[in-house]
This record gives sequence, C-alpha cells and structure tokens, in this order.
Amino acid sequence: MSETGNVSYLIENKIIFTPGTQCLTRVDHPEQQIKLKHSASLCLLLLIQHRGKVVSQNELLEFGWGSNHRQVSFNAFYQSILSLRKSLLQLELEQTFITTIPRKGLIINEEFEILEIATPESVPLAIDIPVAPESDLTPEAGIEALLAGTPRKPRVTTTETIMMVLTLIICVLIVFPWKSGDDYFSGYIAAPQVSTDCQYYFNNDASNFSRHTAFIDKNPALCQANKFIYITTYPESKKLSVLLCRSPMKGEQENACQSVYYPRYDS
Repeated sequence: MSETGNVSYLIENKIIFTPGTQCLTRVDHPEQQIKLKHSASLCLLLLIQHRGKVVSQNELLEFGWGSNHRQVSFNAFYQSILSLRKSLLQLELEQTFITTIPRKGLIINEEFEILEIATPESVPLAIDIPVAPESDLTPEAGIEALLAGTPRKPRVTTTETIMMVLTLIICVLIVFPWKSGDDYFSGYIAAPQVSTDCQYYFNNDASNFSRHTAFIDKNPALCQANKFIYITTYPESKKLSVLLCRSPMKGEQENACQSVYYPRYDS
C-alpha cells in the first residue's frame, strides 16, 4: 500500500493518522494535530499495515530509513519510536498501542480498532506546486519585443528572494529540530548508589521512586557489568518500561540497548 495519497487511518475512533502529511489529528479536537518525523510516520504506517503481527527492527529500519537504514544507530531508531509513542500518548491513546516484544520487534495488537478511511477535508494533503504555463511568444516575437524597447520584468524581485530565504530557514528549523530536543533521557535522574555494578536512572516526573527501587531489588539479574539501566514508571500506575544500554544515552552517540516493557508489572 502506498504511503501517500488520499488514505488515512482512524485509530480507536480517537485519532486520524494521515501518512500523506505525516500527521496525527484528534477526531474531537481537529486543532490538536502533531506532525511526525518522516521515519516515525513510516514506522507507524508499517505497523498498522501489519497489525496483529510482530514487525522486526530490521523491517522497520529498512522501511523507515530506506537505503540509509544500515547507517542508522539503535539509539536513533529507539528515540524515533519513543517520539512516536509520546505523540500518541499526548493525543490520549493508550501507551500499550505499540508493544515491544523482547528480541523480536514491535506489534500493534488486533484488539485495537483501526479503520482505513478517505482523508477528511479538514486534514489537508500535501499540495503540489503547479508548473507555470509556457509563454505563447515564439523566440522571434520575443526578440522583436526586446528590440522594440519592451521592458522585461525581472523573474524574481528582491522582496521575493528575501521571502524565499526566510521560508527555507523556517523549513530547515522544522525538519531538523535542535538535537537537544531529541535527547529524551537528559532529564532522567541518576539513582543513589546501589549494591550492583550498574548505574540506574529514573524518570524525573514521578512523584516518588518507590516502584523504581522495588523493581531493582526484585530483579537483580538485569544488572551486568558496565550496564546503564533507565527505568520509567509511576507510583500510581502498573506500567513499567526498562531500557538496558551498554553506555549512557547521549544524543546521537552510538549505543547498544535492549528495551523491555511491562504493561501490568506488580511490584
């Protein structure tokens, strides 16, 4: 199925995903719209097309990054999926919509309702720039007009040039946001020293870290030498996710990580 065109997907009767514009839109609040990164949009499209089946990391990389997928680091891939999950969560879709199957890949379970629909008019598609029609003047007529002293209008005025430069700058800032905005783990808090060789990090927006520490005490086997473990959970929720990395998560730095998600972890 093509990734563009007049096709959208209605997810859980809450969100409209339009691959042609790479946008997520709330059904009841159309003004709430999130523009996905190109790679994240393609990964979501592939997962939807294979709903109920596990899609491997290699399949997602090849589909989302094309011929450059072999140069994509795991850190860049994970942050793209994390960005996608945060966007869906921001539009109030369940966090379990995209589930990680350890050592296999990602899956959208069949329990979630996804319908293929025509793109609503309120969700505009990408607009093609029309090609200007050719002039009706023949070369001979153009020369005669020039010899007759007909003034020639400049193709691009100074004002138009300035506007094009400003538009280009804005587009670059939108398409290539600052790297600091993609470092999702910069706000994680280093846990107090524990009796293991690992360094633990907790999400700083939790009201307390009782579930984090209880998870560490209950799962000592997760820790190995030179491991950095990022734990995300909240006292009032049973959901818990763990990211085990060879080195700290820092921007686009090369890394090797494994993610584990517990939708109903009971500490």
